[in-house]
Amino acid sequence: MITANYHTHTYRCNHAIGDVIDYAAKAAENNIKILGVSDHSPLPDRRWNAEKMDIDELDDYDKAFVSARKAYPDLKILKGMECDWVPEYRNFYIEELRGKRNYDYLIGAVHYFPYKGGWVCAYAPDSYGKVTEYADAVVKMIESKTFDFIAHPDLFGFFTLTWNEDAIRASREICAAAKEFNIPLEINGGGFRRPFMETSEGLRHPYPVDAFWEIAAYYRVEVICNSDAHLPSDVRSGIDLCEELAKRKGLSIVQLNL
Repeated sequence: MITANYHTHTYRCNHAIGDVIDYAAKAAENNIKILGVSDHSPLPDRRWNAEKMDIDELDDYDKAFVSARKAYPDLKILKGMECDWVPEYRNFYIEELRGKRNYDYLIGAVHYFPYKGGWVCAYAPDSYGKVTEYADAVVKMIESKTFDFIAHPDLFGFFTLTWNEDAIRASREICAAAKEFNIPLEINGGGFRRPFMETSEGLRHPYPVDAFWEIAAYYRVEVICNSDAHLPSDVRSGIDLCEELAKRKGLSIVQLNL
């Protein structure tokens, strides 16, 4: 049984509930021994702030870990952040978060990706058909050597209703890069909490996508299983299903070496 979860969010991202101490309390009740809290990272230009904490909240976020660690000394609580890939802010992630603030780990995640001089949100209708651009962004994120693992690399399942050659090629490119740079990919339990979608292959959750993880198994990438909790009560939700998927595909499950 997996006893680590590195992907949880606090109220500061504006679409989650609870603080670090609330997740710690639920982790202690649900056989989680290592709790990573990884809210959506702010950016210095306050881009996409509706779904992220504000940069002025970083000090308060740091203090929340001090309080939670004192309250739950037997629980290993790791301070992390889930970061979108905006290349000009790589130094912010490295110097401010890893350096000055001593974050334990950083997650790379593509929620927005470049397209024709602008940015497309992966959850927006205009993302449909842009799997190649999404994959390009994920590969560049991996190649940056900035992050400890990549969250929901098969998020493009949300806007890919037919598993076509573009989807296969995108999966291969992401998995090949992960293998080359030795970066684990996350099987994301949050996808199991999303409604089923009607696709050309039948009903499925937006992600995790079975076909993607078959390709990941071919490339022998390592995987991390997380809940992507936005509520303290979801601190373990989906992790067991992620573990079952990994074992079914013959994928190697790892923990962060922190």
